[in-house]
Amino acid sequence: MVRIDYATRDYAEGTGAKRTNTAYVYLPYGYNESQRYNILYFVHGHYSTAASTFENENGVVRKLLDQMIAHGDIDPMIVVTPSYNYGQPTPDYADADPYCRALPIELVNDLIPAVEGRYHTYAETTDMEGIEASRSHRAIGGFSMGAVTTWYAFDETLNAFRYFMPVSGDCWSLGRFAGMNRSDDTAAYLAERVQQSPYVGTGFYIWAASGTNDSAYREILLQIEGMARLNNMFNTANMTFHQKEGARHAFRPIPEYLYNALPFFFPKSDE
Repeated sequence: MVRIDYATRDYAEGTGAKRTNTAYVYLPYGYNESQRYNILYFVHGHYSTAASTFENENGVVRKLLDQMIAHGDIDPMIVVTPSYNYGQPTPDYADADPYCRALPIELVNDLIPAVEGRYHTYAETTDMEGIEASRSHRAIGGFSMGAVTTWYAFDETLNAFRYFMPVSGDCWSLGRFAGMNRSDDTAAYLAERVQQSPYVGTGFYIWAASGTNDSAYREILLQIEGMARLNNMFNTANMTFHQKEGARHAFRPIPEYLYNALPFFFPKSDE
């Protein structure tokens, strides 16, 4: 696990003030500069940190990635864990909304260039043209407020990512908890955003998940059901929902979600 401190700006509060943020990078065993790597940006939940995804449960996520790659479940890949927290978490998790909304912009403007300019991904260049050209090899996901961040990425930076993994959190583009409380409106809004892009059909894939005893289960389930009603835009070719029976709103199920999602995104190639 490599720590990266990178220069960025205040995109959340609109000041544009210079600041520094930290992310952590998992590199596969035997990382080789002559090889290109798929990449996942995975955003933590509230009260967690950029490092905690790799540290929790005795480093189970790192061990999982090692084993999946070794067993040929996925191609060797890079995983990056950024943070939307501006110094420290907001006392109320919902108040982190503007910071979650800002993070995808920060990723595209600052973190993706910092990481993919340093490590060998499919991005030939790290300007917007290069990022968009390599989007089929880039995923973003997150848990809880990290899922809220993921939906913002789908809304506002669809040209940078092809794969999306929101876990236990709904889309707040139309307001806090709007994915749950205004599921049809949210679905229509997201459908319009896709329609405005070149990625209609199979130009994106949403792998959504939650536990049945998760406090956010209804938030994401009701939104996905609303989206599924627009089956001309969202269908099993580009969106699936996965639930773990009895799982709660906690870190422990995340490795299992990753184990099932990553082969959808980056299956083992024949190369």
